[in-house]
Amino acid sequence: MADDQTTGIERPELLAARGVTQYQRLASLLRHRIAKGEYPLGMLLPPITHLAADLGVAVVTVRQAYELLSQEGLIRSQRGVGTHVAAVPAATGDIELAINDPFAAPEALGFEVLEVRRDARVPQALLGPGDQSSGDYVCVRKLHTYSSEPFCYAEIYVLAQVFDSLPKDIAKKRKLLAAVLDEQGSRNKRVRQRTTVMPADFPLCDMLKIPFASPVAKMSRRLLDGKGTVLYAGVTWYRGDRYVSEIDIPASALKTVPAITEPQWRKAGERKQS
Repeated sequence: MADDQTTGIERPELLAARGVTQYQRLASLLRHRIAKGEYPLGMLLPPITHLAADLGVAVVTVRQAYELLSQEGLIRSQRGVGTHVAAVPAATGDIELAINDPFAAPEALGFEVLEVRRDARVPQALLGPGDQSSGDYVCVRKLHTYSSEPFCYAEIYVLAQVFDSLPKDIAKKRKLLAAVLDEQGSRNKRVRQRTTVMPADFPLCDMLKIPFASPVAKMSRRLLDGKGTVLYAGVTWYRGDRYVSEIDIPASALKTVPAITEPQWRKAGERKQS
């Protein structure tokens, strides 16, 4: 069949990935271009046959990718006119607030609690040198959504006595770090944060609705009291196409507190002096 013939050279971004069909990868590429403004709202997209020839894929692949984006409401086809961009993915402005400000609560932000488990222990990978994780913790697994689209998966551990002091069902209504800070106050507390970029595995892909091995930003945070006891420890994975991190730092702090911008490496067991 002519629809199954390919022409041209297949783009690197469309090369095979285990468990992800070619039309899903193409849809992801087009979705990214729409989100970045390369295909602005109202733009007429290339005809299916033209795009297939340009990318070196089968016509049926482009047709399936267009159908997927049409189901998402991002594009719309009209006989005799063509296919145009009908909407853009969720605006990033409020998502940026939700990522960078634990107290931000945009109207479109939502939470889906997947599990609440007691008698948990904080994973060693989340602890730093000298951290104390004595006692029982409550583990909360949840999805953060924006306009009902998942953009963040979180696994959070809260000291049981702290968790029990929080309002009931608070995990369904707001970020737990903000709730803990409201309850415990910020005096004599400190937050340690680390962010890395990694490819998504299959469970993350399923939860965040992204292709296999897509980039995700992994952020780990710990809230410690003055004695080094872990009150809160959490790790969150953000979709790479949604993650934006921006902070304001006083210029004077760059010299007085260099650890804000550059990690200060210490030998194992070495404690930072006051």
